[in-house]
Amino acid sequence: MLPSSHSSARLTAMSSVRAPANCSNNEAVVRVWHATSSSAQPGPIETYCHQWLDESECERADRFRVMTSRNQHIVGRGMARHLLGQSAGSAKVSPKSIEFCCLQHGKPAVKSPAEISTPFNIAHTDGLVLCGIGHAKHQLLGVDVERLERRTDPELATRYFSTPEIEYVHSFSDATRRKLAFLKVWTLKEAFIKAIGTGLNTPLSDFAFENIDDDTPTIRMLNPELESEHQWKFFSFHPRESFIAAIAVATEESADHLSMHLNNFDEVVAANS
Repeated sequence: MLPSSHSSARLTAMSSVRAPANCSNNEAVVRVWHATSSSAQPGPIETYCHQWLDESECERADRFRVMTSRNQHIVGRGMARHLLGQSAGSAKVSPKSIEFCCLQHGKPAVKSPAEISTPFNIAHTDGLVLCGIGHAKHQLLGVDVERLERRTDPELATRYFSTPEIEYVHSFSDATRRKLAFLKVWTLKEAFIKAIGTGLNTPLSDFAFENIDDDTPTIRMLNPELESEHQWKFFSFHPRESFIAAIAVATEESADHLSMHLNNFDEVVAANS
């Protein structure tokens, strides 16, 4: 979640990174789905997703006092259940039969059934919910999304980022480009700490992103404790106009050929309504 601040700007969208539709190596594909969430009364996406929630998720939804947050919770959990159920292939699993658990710092994971024990992650911002679904051979996965027009201050980079990233953000004299640079780094960092499951317990200055202008930036661990055998691949993309997002995926083998396929969950709802 991005700290609030006091500036806003409309930014130009960058091109998304997509895997070829006919990609034959499914193990090398991570799929990202985006869905509309209502800021007011529940709409068709919320209605469709609500049917898949279990009792505890419904109870939690009812505890939200802000409608936007309630809708994001319903869409995120319902979409994840639907997509994970479909990931079992021909032996599709009922979304309502999926059991989740929470890891040490609250990251959700599939507890059962075992055949869909694949990494996934949910992110949301006002108006949009993302769900990333990996392959069973992927080890870790995290996603983040921000609305480009939300109020924030690129000066927060000085407080949270590593020195190379601070220099990158402030290399742009134009305020609009500087804000875009900040949001790109921020979403990448959030995706990484969500993937490793520590959240902000890991200082954002303990690692630095490089080749930030690319659609697939790279990471350098500044804190040796973050070093591991994982091979990381990152994607920075615009799921829809006015939004920027990032996904982090870790594998045990080379991630060079890992690609991303972007999908619109609204179309799934429309086809099943």
